[in-house]
Amino acid sequence: MNAAAGTFAPDGRVQIRWIEQPLDHFDKKEKRMWLMRYFERLDFWRPNGPIYLFIGGEGEAHPGFLKAGMIYELAKETSGAMIMSEHRYYGKSMPLENRGVKNLRFLSARQALADIEKLLKRMKLLPGFKNSKVVAIGGSYPGNMAAWLKLLYPNLIDAALASSAPVLAQKNFKEYLETVSDDYEQYGTPQCWDYIKQKFEHYDNSFKTKAGIRKLKEEEGICESSDMNRPENQQLFVYSEASAFMGVAQYGTEKRIRKHCEQLMDDDSSEVKNNSLRSIFINDSKKHLWNRDEECYEIDFDEIIVEIRKGGSWLTSWVFQMCNEFSYAKSTSSENQPFGKNIPIETFYKICTLSFGPEYDEAGIEETVKKTNELYGGLTPNVTKVIFVNGELDPWHRLGILEDVSYDAPSKFIPRSSHCRDLLPNRDGDPDELVETRKYIKYLIKHWIGIEPCDLKDKRKECKNNEKS
Repeated sequence: MNAAAGTFAPDGRVQIRWIEQPLDHFDKKEKRMWLMRYFERLDFWRPNGPIYLFIGGEGEAHPGFLKAGMIYELAKETSGAMIMSEHRYYGKSMPLENRGVKNLRFLSARQALADIEKLLKRMKLLPGFKNSKVVAIGGSYPGNMAAWLKLLYPNLIDAALASSAPVLAQKNFKEYLETVSDDYEQYGTPQCWDYIKQKFEHYDNSFKTKAGIRKLKEEEGICESSDMNRPENQQLFVYSEASAFMGVAQYGTEKRIRKHCEQLMDDDSSEVKNNSLRSIFINDSKKHLWNRDEECYEIDFDEIIVEIRKGGSWLTSWVFQMCNEFSYAKSTSSENQPFGKNIPIETFYKICTLSFGPEYDEAGIEETVKKTNELYGGLTPNVTKVIFVNGELDPWHRLGILEDVSYDAPSKFIPRSSHCRDLLPNRDGDPDELVETRKYIKYLIKHWIGIEPCDLKDKRKECKNNEKS
């Protein structure tokens, strides 16, 4: 089943496994192989019980995803096995030693889906899994993959949950910041939206003069060496500041949005006096820009390109997938947002061409986006037994399926819910609609794999447990 011996995670319930995969599933002349990592948890499993696959995406896979939430509850209630796949070119699943531009040609959703197909087929060869139903579960980009697995391998995948899945590739994702704007306008304090608009107008005005730039550096803790006369550096700074709001909207709640506004608007807040946008919500973009030696934010567009080309982290892999498959580029192209005009779509094209080559220009990206949507079906995939779930607050819902594809491919849109929250366990403060959607998801998946509320054959104990749940 695995190409190397499994080792136990610290809690002893999740095993780390490895499986040999082809470097290229679609080129028979390419003979090289590599080891893909995945996690396995079998303490609830009984022979021929369902296989629940939690799909890893643009980051390192972690066993914690098999310890709570939707997949855990389904496995516990139906005597299922849990596995989590790690996406090629992320975490420990590196097909080649580095992420150099030439090596990245083996990175794509299509190759990663074929990796999962091989993993599941290998599992199904084992006697205890021969008759197991397979359920694919994913959130965000892995949500796409869950639906696409059902599309490409309908005889292997019996049901799928696509949570917060942006299945539509789009060259200019201007709607992202529109939704962030809507969230703050609807759930923030009365003057919050205007405050944000004024803040970003202040940035734009500061960039117009040397004195303004000098003052902005002092206000925002930008390193003196950063050339803020350069447009690309201005855009990088504005994007990093807007990311604070993106993060709250994407992952927060209506209460979190309101609290963020209250902190921003509180004139007596020490956080505001010490730059609230940095202090309240330190995001990945800001952390990446922090210069520990100088204790300031180093805004250097060229350095970002150097880091991407080095290929030392997941960032290279994901930027390549954006440039080569999906784009998903956020921009301030829309007038219906308060973040100014300093996140132009052209900057994304520049990142792609400087990082990976001239073929990744606007025309190249437009063509790859078109091919992606043609391959997988965009907003109308030809699938059954897939449920698409999106949250109102989540900006990614603008690229998701918000209406039923068919009777057997329904959509659920959850008011006041954010990115992938349906995959988490119930907690205090969850909207009633979110709690009910989680129940519906579990009911539907059980129904699709042939497990009705009191139809667990002779497993009377499980039947009673399900009735209580």
